Amino acid sequence: MEIVWDRGGEVTVGDVHDALAAGGRDLAYSTVKAILTNLTTKGHLRKRAEGRNNLFAPALSRAAFRERVIGAVLASLTQTDRNPLIAQFVDVVGTDEAALDAMEALIAQKRAGLRDDA
Repeated sequence: MEIVWDRGGEVTVGDVHDALAAGGRDLAYSTVKAILTNLTTKGHLRKRAEGRNNLFAPALSRAAFRERVIGAVLASLTQTDRNPLIAQFVDVVGTDEAALDAMEALIAQKRAGLRDDA
């Protein structure tokens, strides 16, 4: 996704393959094609045919993509028991006073919204 966003428009499988190779990632062309196709199937990329090439473009901004992926991961992790996830998250940000303040503010906003909805 980073390569597609960085190119600022449409890319071919060859463009992505070459960019990965230049960065030291030696993947087969067919692997890159499969990854781009999977990202299209998941709604992260748009694809259109032009001649013999498929052109891929981002369907989401970086921020929207990040939000979607994080949401999916959190949803899968919280299906049965949220406490381990919450405890781990607090441990990770617990060493940063500003992060804890931000988390408290977000929790207060959410609580206020829940009260307003009730």
